[in-house]
Amino acid sequence: MILLMSRQKTGYKAKKIDPDKVQMLSTMGCSITEIARFFAVDESTIRNKFKDELQVGKEQMKIKLRQLQWKHAENGNTALLIFLGKQYLGQSEKNEVEMFGNMEAVLRECGYEESPIEKAYKEVTSDQDTQPKKALEVGRV
Repeated sequence: MILLMSRQKTGYKAKKIDPDKVQMLSTMGCSITEIARFFAVDESTIRNKFKDELQVGKEQMKIKLRQLQWKHAENGNTALLIFLGKQYLGQSEKNEVEMFGNMEAVLRECGYEESPIEKAYKEVTSDQDTQPKKALEVGRV
């Protein structure tokens, strides 16, 4: 147990901070701010005096989290299996589109429609005799 002096109006009062409790709170994922508020001391006190306890607690938290992830993944949690595959096996979600054959057919399947400019151009070029007149009538030129 570490005794820390905290300043008050009447002078310094000793505060007892148990390093095991600091480590336990760190293991539960508490931030330095939360731990400092729990003991009613400044954050720098926790950060400077309990550096080792904070580090050990964070490492223990990571180990517990990994154990739980593996446990749930082994029970068939698909989301966790995907996540762990990405983290440890380098897997990723790549949307690859294979394009074989006619490009227009592939684009139509994807919902692509001709643009109004292409439609106007096809209308104009389909009838060569009235090309200038038709383009002006439709307001496309």
